[in-house]
Amino acid sequence: MKKAGKIIGITIGSIFAAIAGIIILLVLTLTIGAHIKYGEFYKLTTKEAKNLGLWDNYIPQGLTYNDDENYYASCGYMKDNSASRIYTVDKKTKKQHMYLLTSEGEPFLGHTGGLQYSKGNFYLASEKDGVFKFPSSAFDGSNSIEIGKAIKVNNNSSFIFADESFIYVGEFAHNTAYPCDHPFSFNGIEHTAIMSKYNYDDFENPVAIYALPDEVQGAVVTENGSIYLSRSWGVSFASYDLYKSSQIVKTDETMDGAPVYFLTEASKITPSIFFTEDMDIIDDRIISFTEAAGNKYYIGKFIFDFNIFSFKTEDFEK
Repeated sequence: MKKAGKIIGITIGSIFAAIAGIIILLVLTLTIGAHIKYGEFYKLTTKEAKNLGLWDNYIPQGLTYNDDENYYASCGYMKDNSASRIYTVDKKTKKQHMYLLTSEGEPFLGHTGGLQYSKGNFYLASEKDGVFKFPSSAFDGSNSIEIGKAIKVNNNSSFIFADESFIYVGEFAHNTAYPCDHPFSFNGIEHTAIMSKYNYDDFENPVAIYALPDEVQGAVVTENGSIYLSRSWGVSFASYDLYKSSQIVKTDETMDGAPVYFLTEASKITPSIFFTEDMDIIDDRIISFTEAAGNKYYIGKFIFDFNIFSFKTEDFEK
């Protein structure tokens, strides 16, 4: 019996060793394959900080940088439908913190697609809810943040960006899955999603409208007028697209009293690892991340996609 038990034990151990070997081989194959397929992306990007919450059923969506207090902040929803969260990580000390979101005293379960810090306040774009504005002083080391009541805008508010003068709120479109009803055409191309440009104190009257392609997850508008888009749809498609000012055409149309600009064809498209999300800009570097390693999808865990990364606009535009 002892001999039989020993044989069974050896057999079981061999099976587990074989399974472990297969898993290691698959991980190596995925990692090497990703670095080959997305070689330009990996060459352009630099790791900035940890993308937090990836093992806690958190699905990261929005990303920004508090340049007054030097920390990254990301927002996202939860796979288990509990309250949405914001994670922060200090750039220097690497200290981390998690905040549960409440809106008017109730747990907030919204999608939290975009996050932007500017001038002492945070702006959170949550699909179909609108834009939430709350002060950076809310990040006081407690366990939750009250984000208040949403400010309605003229689109589905999937992502958000701000510069010194304006706030940009945009929407995500994808065929019938996420339809948008803002059709604009130029030279035979039609876009149905928009990004609206607002003054800080007026979310009712946009000063410009940008007609966008589908699958936009985030946007950055640079000082020289270029627009960067983070675009993705599942594992099938992801890229960072650059539109220089010559690819942003003012049309003869208006919407809500504002002129409409049309993004024609991108000046540069850089394929990226899947599930790219929101963006922000720090000096001459654009920061971004993906949701691929969250517990909703897992696939990013196999290529060690655990970081906020950045790329220089100068390198990207070469």
